[in-house]
Amino acid sequence: MGTASPGSLITEQLATFVCQLRLETTPALVIEEAKRCILDTTGVIVAGQTTNVARKTRIHAVSAYGQGRAHVIGMPDQLHPMGTALVNGTAGHSQDFDDTSYTGIMHGSVVVLPAALAMAEQQGVNGKKLLEAFIAGVEIEYAIAELCTSNIYFKGWWTSGVYGIFGAAAASAKILGLNQADITNAIALATSYASGMRACFGTDAKPLGIGIAASRGLECALLAASAVTGPANAFESDNGFLKLMNDNKHASNYDSIHDLRLTQKWRLTDPGILFKSYPVCSAAQAGAELTLQQLNKHELTADDIQQVICEVPPLVKISLVYDQPDTIRQAQFSMPFAVGCMLAFGEIKLTHLTEDVLANPELQQQMKKVVMQVPEYLKTDDSVQQRCPEGAGITITTRSGLQFNDFLNRPTGMPGNPASTQALLDKFQDCLLHGGKKPAVVKSVADEILKIEECSNIRLIFEKLSK
Repeated sequence: MGTASPGSLITEQLATFVCQLRLETTPALVIEEAKRCILDTTGVIVAGQTTNVARKTRIHAVSAYGQGRAHVIGMPDQLHPMGTALVNGTAGHSQDFDDTSYTGIMHGSVVVLPAALAMAEQQGVNGKKLLEAFIAGVEIEYAIAELCTSNIYFKGWWTSGVYGIFGAAAASAKILGLNQADITNAIALATSYASGMRACFGTDAKPLGIGIAASRGLECALLAASAVTGPANAFESDNGFLKLMNDNKHASNYDSIHDLRLTQKWRLTDPGILFKSYPVCSAAQAGAELTLQQLNKHELTADDIQQVICEVPPLVKISLVYDQPDTIRQAQFSMPFAVGCMLAFGEIKLTHLTEDVLANPELQQQMKKVVMQVPEYLKTDDSVQQRCPEGAGITITTRSGLQFNDFLNRPTGMPGNPASTQALLDKFQDCLLHGGKKPAVVKSVADEILKIEECSNIRLIFEKLSK
């Protein structure tokens, strides 16, 4: 695979990578991880179609975008690809069960796949082309995120919306077969409209923001295909992305912002992807998992426990903003909810994401036992961001005065503690059954996604989920 010439503008580097990416020159481990991402994201989209925000978004999209050839995954509707990307992106993030990358602290797959798949169905392309487009899309959004470091997230921007539109535009442009100049324009247009703020956490605006980024990125590709142009220097300009969004900061180990190392490093495997075990914010995964481990290890019941103290890094604290959630949407960003579910039910399932469950007296009683805090040793340890960005320490105090404590750096599913493909298949089955699909369909679609590069027309896979 070739690379952009030294000193190329960022949009041009990205376009070169997207235009030239081929499965034949992509590392096998990257291809396999991409297929795992597609499997997992498809599952959470189907499950998410049952949520109120997905239903409302689908009603809007049907009236706003009209009929097309792109399936709303798991539903009978076929819409214009912009409408489909909007609905599928929103559904995929509506239960916060989709994958996460610590490159930029973002949800990447759930923006790129809805855009790429909608365009792929509209165009009737094969699975190999979809897979190439997906890899191209997520790799460029992660590359930009790595360049910018986590600064954007800590400033208050919501990185999934900010970076996701780039990946959606790139993947859609790849499906359309645009040339390098047109892909540059698609990314430049996307850069002009990148946005998202963390104030959306705990509201419908968060999943909807994913859908909007997917749809808008796809639209940028369609406009570029019609010869609409954007600012090629959208990143570097004095009034461009890097200055306005990120105060001109970039990773200190980069010799130049004009070398994104797109062929030297594949972010799908370095640092890799977190696949969630529980349908709550990634910041709550370690606390929930470690609580369950301690309960089982010490043979404790909820009645035995007086208090659970969760010690967490700063990133967890700024993400889990609801100690006393009033809605189930807020509860997904609440450590007391995640740990409380483990105490009350011994698990967190999609079926727990209801207002009735949140109001359950037993759960409410257990949530009151949970305290989350950021201790000084996690504030001042420079290794935290690499070692345990969303880790958690748990100290359980029993009614008899005993204490049990441990620290989990990386929850199951996180790079360094990866989820097995079988675990992802089990999760996929749970999601599709939750979405009302039959077991035979679940197995058929899972098998085909894991060999998606052999599919002659991508519609043959996803139309199975429409029944």
